[in-house]
Amino acid sequence: MTWLAWRQFRNPVLVVAVVLVAVAIVYGITGPGIVHLYDTVVKPCKANNDCATVSASFMAKYQTWKSVSKLLLLFPVLLGMFWGAPLVAREMETGTFRLSWTQSVTRRRWFCTRVGIAVMASMVATGLLSLMVTWWSRPFDSFINFPFNTFDQRNVVVIGYAAFAVTLGIAFGALFRRTIPAMGATLVGFVAVRFLITDYVRPVLASAKTLTAKFQAFSTSHGFGAQVGAGLKQANWLISNTIVNRAGHVVLQDGNINFRNLAHGRLELVGVGKCPSQFLASSNDAMPKCVNSFHLRDIVMYQPVSRYWPFQWEEMAIYLVLAVGLGAFSYWWVRRRVV
Repeated sequence: MTWLAWRQFRNPVLVVAVVLVAVAIVYGITGPGIVHLYDTVVKPCKANNDCATVSASFMAKYQTWKSVSKLLLLFPVLLGMFWGAPLVAREMETGTFRLSWTQSVTRRRWFCTRVGIAVMASMVATGLLSLMVTWWSRPFDSFINFPFNTFDQRNVVVIGYAAFAVTLGIAFGALFRRTIPAMGATLVGFVAVRFLITDYVRPVLASAKTLTAKFQAFSTSHGFGAQVGAGLKQANWLISNTIVNRAGHVVLQDGNINFRNLAHGRLELVGVGKCPSQFLASSNDAMPKCVNSFHLRDIVMYQPVSRYWPFQWEEMAIYLVLAVGLGAFSYWWVRRRVV
């Protein structure tokens, strides 16, 4: 049974293997040059805080090949649609499952062998692609220094996505017994679950930390600016940023400052109040002085960068648990509901 399941599954595996080899060749050729450029040009300029002339060209370099990392957003769901959904649904459509069941092969062995090969192959393939993308993107990631921005395109969490996507496709295939509807349902279901976990579960995997600081505005050559995020380091993950007044009432969100011109050159800070009369719009530093006169406070909730790896393992575990649950449901459905 194992040899038969592999022979039926080998063509999809060969297609994915070709894709992985192509990515490996491209990254193997371009990767060393990027690492050399980062070590010899970009890294020294970061140490001297003088990257204005090199940052744009470095980030633009190999822009086409950087887009390959986006493949990790699609790769798991494509495996779910083209590997998982047809795995059981096609057997049901053609009726070939009856031939296996009337021989010496039990339903349990038939199901577990086919599903086991598909899930393990998807996890290995996605893990290899993630390894290549993470290695190749390391200089760019180090330069940006915002790991949570590419959280779902790096390291181990995508392995969980792949296992979940394939078992989701198998479950829909067993339910619908038709390949095309199962593929469509897999796409919709995967996107929905990813959205829910990314937006509502990941931020609360651990209690967010809070940082409070004085909200200050200042003059710049282009007008005025403000310290948004209470001076939070870029590598940390900003969850929320709220500006409150002295009474503790929320007046601004995310540091968005808007002014309104009143009569006689006076200014009003929208959502906060009118500026003192001595700060007129005609003055270059009127706006920052007006903001600072209200004595606002910036309250930031964030996840520190030290939680990046725990979040990777925890989110992968969530998807693996979902995959096990879907696999168990599919097994039960095939044994009890398919005749």
